[in-house]
Amino acid sequence: MTKFIYPTLDLFLYDLREGLGQTQAEIEENRHRFKQKLPKINDEIFKQEDEQHFEPEYVELLGTQRYSDFKSEVYEGYYYPVRLTDSYGLLLDCSLKTQQQDDDLTWLSDLQSYINEQLNGQMGSIGQTLMFSVQLPEVLRWEHEAIAKRCYNALIPKGNFAENKTGQTEFLGGSLFEFWQYSAQTDNKSNKNNKNHHIIIIFYSDEKAAKTMAQFYPDWIHLLLYRHKMMWAYKQSRFLKKRLKAKSVDIEECRKEIDLYSIQQFNADKLQQTLDQAWRILSNYTTALNQLEQQSRTIETNYSNYQKRLFQLEEKTGQKLDLFRQFSEKVQEKYLHQIQMDCRNLNPELRSLENVIDYIRARVAIEDERRDRSFQETIAIWGIGLAAGAIVASISSHFPTITETEALAHPIGLFLSAFSIPSGWIAPGISLTLSVGAAMVAGLVTKTIILLGHR
Repeated sequence: MTKFIYPTLDLFLYDLREGLGQTQAEIEENRHRFKQKLPKINDEIFKQEDEQHFEPEYVELLGTQRYSDFKSEVYEGYYYPVRLTDSYGLLLDCSLKTQQQDDDLTWLSDLQSYINEQLNGQMGSIGQTLMFSVQLPEVLRWEHEAIAKRCYNALIPKGNFAENKTGQTEFLGGSLFEFWQYSAQTDNKSNKNNKNHHIIIIFYSDEKAAKTMAQFYPDWIHLLLYRHKMMWAYKQSRFLKKRLKAKSVDIEECRKEIDLYSIQQFNADKLQQTLDQAWRILSNYTTALNQLEQQSRTIETNYSNYQKRLFQLEEKTGQKLDLFRQFSEKVQEKYLHQIQMDCRNLNPELRSLENVIDYIRARVAIEDERRDRSFQETIAIWGIGLAAGAIVASISSHFPTITETEALAHPIGLFLSAFSIPSGWIAPGISLTLSVGAAMVAGLVTKTIILLGHR
């Protein structure tokens, strides 16, 4: 029967403090949600430590107190909240006061349940890692894997040990095992709605190694933050890609409408409706595409920070941790590459939508110009015609003074008299007829000249 000396379960939990473009009210809400994971604390000190620096690399949010301890008859531990640039981090450390045996690991499941109770079932919005560590001075290293499997199954009852084990390595004279199950969700919901988990199990050979490990907690807090930020950014990218693909369908509908309008008679109202719709889609699509590209930059930044912190941890421990380097390689080769490919593949849709908007603008401009030109030509025709009529009217103003007999003998007079017009109106009628006729002839000549000019 194996003795488990000072078994400890550490929860590294991370929340977003300030997202890109968030308002002060949203930042306050983020802070409120994080504080709900903590016991009763001094709000004034927390806020002061949180706000006194702009994006600090590492600030202990409880001030000089640093930790908030808790204990029961069976457990003892502490809360250790920190701010890490634009994120919050929480280390929740909980240990059993007495030694345990490996014949029944129910106590490990109970320890995990106790930690969840301290958080009221809440989880980190960015991510979280469980780290179980224990001293096994009487166990040979080749036996560690079998014990690690039992511990993993106690923490994740339905987990697949072989499939989710990412690797193992020697660590401070003992062994370190890592387990990871991940599937990107596109519903942007909390981690509690999926089976994702990240577990680290460490077996120490003696008490000295366990105490040495305590010096590395700040390094673990940073390293795991960068890890979870990369995966959080990738998860956000899947949600954004889903939105962009839905918008692509709307863009295709706009294109179909434009194709239909191109073979129909011009309809300004319908084109305006399509233009308004295209503008809305363009705004939403551009925003989502920029956010997708931002996720790529987030991964690049945290990838660099992860590499640097891992190198520092390796220097302090004096050994290589290749299994953690494998993760960073996977991020670069798979997740970052996928986002970059998505950005390239989705960019043409943006240009297509811009072409739709440019087409509508050009079509409307052409029709406006055509209407303006038609209006100007009409004004020119009628203007010249009226001017000609006025000139003729002026010249023919003597007709009202001719005698009634002369008016009846005039060719136009003979034409008008055929309509039984009174003889007294024949002379004015001749003048009016000449004016109108001159206007019509002048207008017709003007229109003919304009049409010939357009050829």
